[in-house]
Amino acid sequence: MRRRTTAVFAAAGAVLLMTGAAWASGITLSSKHLGASALSTPPMAPVWISFTNKSGNGTVGKVQTGDAVTFAWSQPIDETTLCSGWSNSSTTQSLTLQWSVVAGGSGDDTLQVTGSSPTCVGGFHAGTVDLGSSGYDTSTTSIDFPSTTTALSVAATTTTLTLTLGGQIHGTAGTVTSGNPAVWTPDAALKDRSGRNCGSNLAQSSTTVQF
Repeated sequence: MRRRTTAVFAAAGAVLLMTGAAWASGITLSSKHLGASALSTPPMAPVWISFTNKSGNGTVGKVQTGDAVTFAWSQPIDETTLCSGWSNSSTTQSLTLQWSVVAGGSGDDTLQVTGSSPTCVGGFHAGTVDLGSSGYDTSTTSIDFPSTTTALSVAATTTTLTLTLGGQIHGTAGTVTSGNPAVWTPDAALKDRSGRNCGSNLAQSSTTVQF
C-alpha cells in the first residue's frame, strides 16, 4: 500500500507543507504569515518518503522483511556523494546494505543505515528517519535488516532510493496503531550535480503509522 507523503520546506522562518508529488523546482509560493512575500522552494530538497507494507501476510504498523521504504529528491543527485563507489555514468545502482530500526528509548525509534559496504567508503549518506513512535522496536536492541536491497534510480529531474528490507534479525518488532508522521532528515553530505545539499529541509509522511 503506497502512502501519501508531505514535503516540508523551511524558508524565512516558516515551514511550508507540500502534499504528495505536487512540487516543482522553482515553484513560487506565497505566505500571508510572512506579509504575502513570495517564497521559492529550494532547488535541491527531499520531495517525499513513503512506506509500503509487504505483500501477502504483512502486518500494518509492524516492520518486517519485505517492507519497502522509498526516498525521493527533487534533483538528480551526485551519486558519488551518496556512495563513493557509485558513478554518475549510470542511472541505476543497487547494493545490499544493513538498515536498522533503532530503539529510541525515551524518544521515537529511527530508521537508519547501520551497516557498511566496501563500495561506499566513508558511509552511505541517505540520512535518518524519525518514525514518529517508540513502538516499532519494543526491545533495547535494534532490529537489523542486513540483506536490505538498496536501489537507486536517477531520472532527468528527480532521484529515488528504494529499500526492500531483508534478513530481519535481533530486536523485537511491535505493532504500532497510532503515532506521529515520520520525518526524514537528509544527510548534509549528499548533494545534487550542482553541488547543493538539502539544507535544513525535511520530508514528512502524511500518515501516522508506518510500514
